[in-house]
Amino acid sequence: MSDASHGLPIHRPDPEFGRSYGRQGDAVPQMTISRGWWLLPAFLGGVTGWVFLFKALFF
Repeated sequence: MSDASHGLPIHRPDPEFGRSYGRQGDAVPQMTISRGWWLLPAFLGGVTGWVFLFKALFF
C-alpha cells in the first residue's frame, strides 16, 4: 500500500470530497452574455499588444 492511500477513511467516504461547490450556483454566479461579445476584448487586446510591441521595437 502506498503512502498516499494509507490511512484514508475508506469505511466512511465523504460525499463532498472533491467537490468545488455545495450546490449549483453556490459560489459561481450565472452569467450570460450575448454571442459575439468576446470579439471586442479579443480585438482590443490584440491591438494593444501590437501597439506595445511596435513601440518597444521602433521607439
